Amino acid sequence: MIEGSCLRIYLTESSKIDGKPAMEAILILCREAGLAGVSVIRGIEGVGEGGIHSASFLALSNDLPLLVEAIDTTARIEQALEMMRPHLAHCLVAYWPVSLMRTEYLHRHD
Repeated sequence: MIEGSCLRIYLTESSKIDGKPAMEAILILCREAGLAGVSVIRGIEGVGEGGIHSASFLALSNDLPLLVEAIDTTARIEQALEMMRPHLAHCLVAYWPVSLMRTEYLHRHD
C-alpha cells in the first residue's frame, strides 16, 4: 500500500462555478490536474446553508446534494487542490489521508 489522499467537495445540483454547473467545472479541473480517480455521488437528502434538500416525492427537489470525490497520491491531490482553490470559494472541501491498494493504476499515469 502507498499513502494517498481523498478530496471531497460538497455541492448541490444548482451550484455554479465560473458560470457553469459546479459538478461539470470541478470534473474538468480534476481532469486538467491529472487525477486518477474522481466520482460524483448524488445524495437523496441533505441539510446545508439552503435548508433541507430532499428527493422525497413531496419535496420534488431539483437541488439535491452532490459529492465530488477524488482519490489519488497526496502530491496529485495537493496540486489539484491548489489549482482548484480559486474556483471553490462557495464549496465545502474536505481532505484527508488514505491508504491506496491499486498502485499499478496510479503508477500508469505518472
